[in-house]
Amino acid sequence: MTEIYEFLEYLGAPRAVIEKAPSAGLFEGQTDEGEMGLTYAAIDAYLSGGEVSERDRETIERMHAASEHKRAPIVNYGG
Repeated sequence: MTEIYEFLEYLGAPRAVIEKAPSAGLFEGQTDEGEMGLTYAAIDAYLSGGEVSERDRETIERMHAASEHKRAPIVNYGG
């Protein structure tokens, strides 16, 4: 997310866009970070090799493992 915010700054996007919490907009007050139970800053730190809490590390690794099927190649029968 850090790169996205930096890019929005570079483009001169309005502050309201840059500061709006990422959300799927499923219900009033819903945010991505609230649904995940961790911040994008923690994810950025984890991905860049920075320090994260044990709880955040476990959450990230659990979510990554649970979404493994999304990274698997598509099976093609009889191609």
